Amino acid sequence: MILIIQNGYSCEYEMNLFSSLFFSEDEDVVITQNFSYRNKNINTYTHIIFNGKSYFEDYNFKFDICGKSEKLIRKIFIASCTKSLCHAALQIRKINYSWGVMCGIRPAKNARELRDEGFSDTEIRDIFKNVYEVSDEKTELALKVADNEKALLDNIGNNSISLYIGIPFCPTRCVYCSFVSTDIRTSGKYMADFVDKLLLEIEKTGELVKKSGVYVENVYIGGGTPTTLSSEDFKRVMEKLYSCFDLSELIEFTVEAGRPDTITKEKLDVLKKYGVNRISINPQSMNDKTLKKIGRSHSVDMIYDTYKMAKSVGFDVINMDLIAGLPDETTDEFKYSLNKVIELEPENITVHSLCIKRAARFRHTENELAKAEDMNAMLSYTQKRMKEEGYEPYYMYRQKNSSGNLENVGYAKNGTMSVYNVNIMEEKQTIIALGGGGSSKVILGDRIERVFNFKDPLEYITRFDEILEKKDEIFYLINEKGCGK
Repeated sequence: MILIIQNGYSCEYEMNLFSSLFFSEDEDVVITQNFSYRNKNINTYTHIIFNGKSYFEDYNFKFDICGKSEKLIRKIFIASCTKSLCHAALQIRKINYSWGVMCGIRPAKNARELRDEGFSDTEIRDIFKNVYEVSDEKTELALKVADNEKALLDNIGNNSISLYIGIPFCPTRCVYCSFVSTDIRTSGKYMADFVDKLLLEIEKTGELVKKSGVYVENVYIGGGTPTTLSSEDFKRVMEKLYSCFDLSELIEFTVEAGRPDTITKEKLDVLKKYGVNRISINPQSMNDKTLKKIGRSHSVDMIYDTYKMAKSVGFDVINMDLIAGLPDETTDEFKYSLNKVIELEPENITVHSLCIKRAARFRHTENELAKAEDMNAMLSYTQKRMKEEGYEPYYMYRQKNSSGNLENVGYAKNGTMSVYNVNIMEEKQTIIALGGGGSSKVILGDRIERVFNFKDPLEYITRFDEILEKKDEIFYLINEKGCGK
């Protein structure tokens, strides 16, 4: 059990997050912390009792709160608490945390907010290094992503929205999967009814959009694996979208085709016919033995064949995903995968850090700590190679429990960055979610209202009246308070 006692300032969530990097719940740990702010000086004293021994850290930091926003003051106070904790815990276990004590899933947002506070990039680098202890490499990544995000966010249209359509089916479930999906070997019997209900949800949402005065700027069909649908079902969905929405101002229409074993020329022809201009073909690895181990049904040869087929159909923007830290895959094998994908010259490459979903105890073994070091090497190599090949990092996020607390980064060639990917991360545009597992986000100035669709296909079907009621709730918020930009 991890017991945390804070005096003077409390940040329970962040303290639990960082203590879990060092200790598991079945270990007896007592962490006591005293915080004070006097004469423009932060002092945070941490005492850890672990295995009958005591470990201390007395952290001091000069910081003048005068003229600073409440949000920035809170972030600096929290960073002081977590930094003191980590310095004491590092005396017990050495771990890699190249993002230092920076919390949250969007590191680049911290850079953007500091710019908004009036800090120069030189001052931001100093804050990242001396307050958060972020490595120089990650700092430069965050600043570059912040630059590219801003360029996209500044062009979001007033009264515009995005649509997300969730198709929660996959051919099989991968061993690492944490997304909303069900294996069609058990849930495939619900697919026809799911599509029928989805068409009704599209009709309802289209009616409400027309009444609300907003317009659709981006459409993203994700999952799951959307291409588990048949070409005929895809055609029905596309026809319904175009009949129910005015898509004349559409910028992006993305389908996360994903797994090569679900992609056929017939499906690609349907997508192309209905204006889809971005798709994903996701290898995850270019090593056959790894693909087999993680539960993928496709081979490396199939990746090449599917990519060639998609280009022949005329798709100009293709994203390919890779995952760093897959089971038993070495750093060299990951580098091989990355270089093989680069050879194909896709417009976008996204590199994810494997998210550990196993019990906390596993995350503190020597093997797991070593994996974090390997993954950091993989991501450093990725950053270097992407720069060499002319790919720009433009969106980034971190997931809780990723090994090494590392990042997922989307890279793109010039002119091919996805506005929707930045929107979903930075929450600057209202997104209306349809289908299974989607989360609608209504932007109301500085506030966000979230409304969730049911994840399970059977629940989506049997509780569909509630889905329609949720749409009324969403558009009440939009109409009464404005969706904003």
